[in-house]
Amino acid sequence: MLLAIDTATRHASLALYNAEGVLAETSWHSRENHTVETMTQIVRLLELAQVRQGALQAIGVALGPGSFTGLRVGLSIAKGLAYGNQIPLLGIPTLEAVAHAHAWQSLPIWAILAAGRGRYAMARYIARRGAVKRVSDYALVDVDGLIELVTRANAAPHPSRALFAGEVDAALAQRLAERFGTRAVIESPAHWARRAGFLAELAWARLQRGEADDVATLAPMYAPFKIANA
Repeated sequence: MLLAIDTATRHASLALYNAEGVLAETSWHSRENHTVETMTQIVRLLELAQVRQGALQAIGVALGPGSFTGLRVGLSIAKGLAYGNQIPLLGIPTLEAVAHAHAWQSLPIWAILAAGRGRYAMARYIARRGAVKRVSDYALVDVDGLIELVTRANAAPHPSRALFAGEVDAALAQRLAERFGTRAVIESPAHWARRAGFLAELAWARLQRGEADDVATLAPMYAPFKIANA
């Protein structure tokens, strides 16, 4: 049994995952109160699934990009559980989990997270047979910078459609639709909240390959990306 923890942004989520898939999952909008909420929600999730903490085999955690406080809280809890239970810890980039939710479709994927102050963290992925691969640098951009990056990446004789996934708020969705028209496939608001089940699936795959991260040295990805139009 693996517990996945995603507190990278205000869209927080937890999931319990095993060889059969997602056993239990919860998501909520946190108003930057992760410290108080996350452990309470973990206890509730374990009780709901009737799983003892001692039955956990591994911990998966979102590494970022994301908010400083959210990432610090999530990783601290994950490290504490992994160390206390002597089980593997597996970190997953947050944008990879966003993209993985769409791994079975054929469009290029722009995974997006709200980074505050009108900025977005983003990266481009391609999906092949249930797996995603990042094909761009991470970027921290404002709306104009986001539009510019997408335009440059799509500067082909016959521009193609792309899927915009993650925290695509109404204002950003409108700008994308105005600039790219039907070439921008934009998710409905129900998809904006990340599901930790996808993070758990990636962490579980790493666990099955015998991988694990060092509990002492694993660190959040606060800003491992270039800044454009900041």
